[in-house]
Amino acid sequence: MEAAEARELIEEAIEETEKVDRAERAVEKRFRDRVSVLVGLFALLLAVIHVGAAENARDGVLKTIEASDTYNYMQAKIIREAVLKAAAEQPGLTPDEKSDMLRQAAHLREPDKAGHGITQLQPKADQLRDEGELASRKGEMYELAETALQVAIVLLSIALVARSWAIVAGAVSLASVGALLALATFARLLA
Repeated sequence: MEAAEARELIEEAIEETEKVDRAERAVEKRFRDRVSVLVGLFALLLAVIHVGAAENARDGVLKTIEASDTYNYMQAKIIREAVLKAAAEQPGLTPDEKSDMLRQAAHLREPDKAGHGITQLQPKADQLRDEGELASRKGEMYELAETALQVAIVLLSIALVARSWAIVAGAVSLASVGALLALATFARLLA
């Protein structure tokens, strides 16, 4: 083999290697670009789901506080009613004073336009408590969906280093579960 032929073969081999390298870099770039887009989409979805989680957590706390306030107000009225009834039993009261105290005690229990009668406060407090518990459960479901998306984003980071479509598939599956969980919670199918 002559030197010129050897040189030609070496140049062809180098050129072929460069083509393969360029093709491999192009495949790797497409892989990285696609995974990067998925990371961005998952991060966006995570932010949207986080808004729902935060809103439900806040609503749960506010409804629970409002229910507690309503129960406390009802208890104060019950105590006032008991005090009036006990005071009406004291000796030395005129019949009008006794009648007035018993009338005031009865008035505390009766429904009124403002919804502050003892008989009105109990169902209102129960409803607020139930709404608070529902909002808290929904918040927990959103947090579970958030966690699924966070893990999916971490898996995509691992997939970038490992160059693994299998890990990408796992991340997409997990993110899909998180998104479906959030959607079902939003649609009131869960919680």
